[in-house]
Amino acid sequence: MELEFTCNGYDKTTYEETTYVLEIPALPDFAEHFKKLQLCNMLTASQSNETINIALRELSWFKGYIFRHVTKITERNNGVYLVMLIWSTDDDNGIDYYLYHDYEAAKDKYERLIEDENDAEISWIGSEVFDENGEVNEGYSLDCSEETDEQQDLYWNVEDTNNSKRYSLISLTKVKIN
Repeated sequence: MELEFTCNGYDKTTYEETTYVLEIPALPDFAEHFKKLQLCNMLTASQSNETINIALRELSWFKGYIFRHVTKITERNNGVYLVMLIWSTDDDNGIDYYLYHDYEAAKDKYERLIEDENDAEISWIGSEVFDENGEVNEGYSLDCSEETDEQQDLYWNVEDTNNSKRYSLISLTKVKIN
């Protein structure tokens, strides 16, 4: 993730007041921290003991500005989350894909697609692959990623081991945008 700091300052050659933007890569946790500092008026040039202010002053200087204070902080996510369903049956196949800016929304779609595949009224998987205890029946395979609390790529893959034309793969992947 990148944070965009919209700053107020002065052009270092003309001393004319100006607004400019600095982009700084940051971990997701830092966005909230910086926003709290901004709300407390602690992202200003006069707060010289703050490491981020020193960095903002130095970056501003290299860009030709004299840093005064931050007026706005915006999170720029440099990627999207791609949720894909790749499926095949004896008589048809397809790829459905969905793009999200938000990981939680993408994960919700990923989980709903798995629920749909497990629904016997919608998919062959729900009526054939699992027994009443949720175990995989003989002749089928299930391979899926372990979910954690972290944002991560996920996959869920079911195959008919007796018929290579029948499978369903659902994935959630972060795709970086340059």
